[in-house]
Amino acid sequence: MDRRLMEAEAIVFDIGQVLLSFDGHRVSCLLPERHRSRLHDAMFSGADRLWPQFDLGVESNETISRRIAKKAGCPEEWSYVEGLLNRFPETLDPLPLYRLLPDFKSMGKRLYCLTNFPEPSLTLTCERFAFFREMDGIVVSAREKLVKPDPAIFRLLIRRFSLCPSKTLYIDDLEENIASAANEGFCVWHYAGDDRIF
Repeated sequence: MDRRLMEAEAIVFDIGQVLLSFDGHRVSCLLPERHRSRLHDAMFSGADRLWPQFDLGVESNETISRRIAKKAGCPEEWSYVEGLLNRFPETLDPLPLYRLLPDFKSMGKRLYCLTNFPEPSLTLTCERFAFFREMDGIVVSAREKLVKPDPAIFRLLIRRFSLCPSKTLYIDDLEENIASAANEGFCVWHYAGDDRIF
C-alpha cells in the first residue's frame, strides 16, 4: 500500500470523477432535444461555460439557468435547465474507489469530501449513494460560495475539521486542484481512475 496512505490520518476525496462519474453529455440528455446541443454548449463548453456558476452558488439557480438559456438562444427553456439540478444525480455512477471506503475506515482514517458541486444536487446525491455515510464531513462549494482551486476553500476545510495538511491525503482528478492543495501543505494524489495504488 502506498506510503502516503499509510501515513495519512485523514483522506479527502473530490467527488466528480473520483467517487462518482460525471458526464456533461449524460446530464444534457435530460434536456428537451430541440435545444439540447446549444444548452449543453452554454453549460459545459469553452472558457465561458456557465455550469461552474452553479457550483459557486453566489447567484440563485434560477438566475444562472436563465443566463444559460439566453446564451443558448432559447430563453424560454430556463426552467428545464434549473430542473437539471434535481435530476442530474440520476446520471451519476459510482467509480471503483468508493468500494475501498470501508477499508479506509477500518484502518482508522477520517474521511472527508471537498467538492465543487451545486445544490440541491449534492444533498440528493448523498441521499442516493449510501457510501457517503462513511464520510466524517463534506465541504461543498455551493454552500461555501468558494470553488476549487481557490486556496480559501482548502483553508476552510482545514479549519472546519482541524486537519493537519501534512497528515492528510487529498485525492482529485484535476491537476489545478492538486496543485492548490499541495501549496496548502496537503499530501496529494492525482487520481486517474486507477485504484490499484491502494
